[in-house]
Amino acid sequence: MNEYYLNSDIVLLTLNVNRSVSALVHPFYRPCMDSGAMLENGGNMIKRLPYLIPLLFLAVLAVPLRASPPIGAVVQTWHYDPQANTVTIRIVNISEKDITAFNISITETFGDHSVNNHEKLVDMLAAVVLVQQIKGTPDEDRIRTQLGDGTLSAHQSRDRIFSYADGKVVADFHATIDVVAYADGSAEATNTAALARLREHRNAELHSYQKANQILKEVLADSAIQTPSEEATARLEKFLMVWKAQPHFDVDMEPGTIEAVVRDLKNAPRVAAAQRIGEAEFLQRYAAEKEQHISMLSAHAQLKTGSAQ
Repeated sequence: MNEYYLNSDIVLLTLNVNRSVSALVHPFYRPCMDSGAMLENGGNMIKRLPYLIPLLFLAVLAVPLRASPPIGAVVQTWHYDPQANTVTIRIVNISEKDITAFNISITETFGDHSVNNHEKLVDMLAAVVLVQQIKGTPDEDRIRTQLGDGTLSAHQSRDRIFSYADGKVVADFHATIDVVAYADGSAEATNTAALARLREHRNAELHSYQKANQILKEVLADSAIQTPSEEATARLEKFLMVWKAQPHFDVDMEPGTIEAVVRDLKNAPRVAAAQRIGEAEFLQRYAAEKEQHISMLSAHAQLKTGSAQ
């Protein structure tokens, strides 16, 4: 019986940008809202051009009408726990489709008036794939109890917790969902850069599994190789060593994905013996499972948006 260990979702990318901004202290519990637009040097303009006050008033009223509407998920509430020094946010899927990934843009204001802006990209596709792969196995009930179907299902919610260092007291917290990827392979985004990072990561993971399976199949096709797991491991480690020594200007491979396959291959003789099958037969089954994995990743890598859906 295979054993699986994983978190309910997998955080793939965090981008932090820091800058100093003064801020007001707000109550610890409140609905999350997007920050509004501000007119720079508005006070001086009003002093010089008093007849523009009605026009400026209309412009300010019009700002919410120009704001981007929410996409398929929203941050409904946030709650600061001063004893644990954590913020818990509740994310709600307001769409009719299951969600496989989302990006959160966050602005945290602290008691010392410092501000931290960053993004957290959460991709649950690995959990979705795992749930599909364990169908009909003895592990299915246990894993489905942990993960459901692996997605943030339509009209369901999920909490996420952010922890802070001692002394960093959270005074205000704003979070916006600006990328959503759906189980049907489509996506919505108001943050095109974050959507591009999600596509880049999924394609890199896809290419990594494709490369690993290509090498494994080449080894299995050579009947002269007596220890296929050792040979495939050696070839993959050599590939990784060469890849890491080269400059890369974009993310074309995920080294961690190939390293995970290497660990599986090193354990293959022991697992095959426990299942009372030959090593080559076990590796054939493993390669077939990875082909299914690759097929599912391929269906979710492009993430079509808008009229391309």
